[in-house]
Amino acid sequence: MSGGHFYPEYVYYKMYDFANEVEDEIEKNGKPRNESYYGQEFYPNHDPEVIDYIKAQIPKIKKMSDIMRHIDYLYAGDHGDDSFMERVKEVEEKYD
Repeated sequence: MSGGHFYPEYVYYKMYDFANEVEDEIEKNGKPRNESYYGQEFYPNHDPEVIDYIKAQIPKIKKMSDIMRHIDYLYAGDHGDDSFMERVKEVEEKYD
């Protein structure tokens, strides 16, 4: 499968990458960066409530990214209606 109906955007990959990058940022929350010319620098230190909210959004972003990919495949002719519905049901089960 290649998709590409909505090419060249492949927005769903960008969304998935975004979710992964946010996960990386969460892991760095409040931790020190490397020493710099200006002394010790720190990554942003967001409140736990904010971090918890963002963490809860990551699976939703990834789920939508997967569904968008299958929609692209459908319109590119890589899925028929039946296989499209099978795949999105698999995505729903994966994230629910």
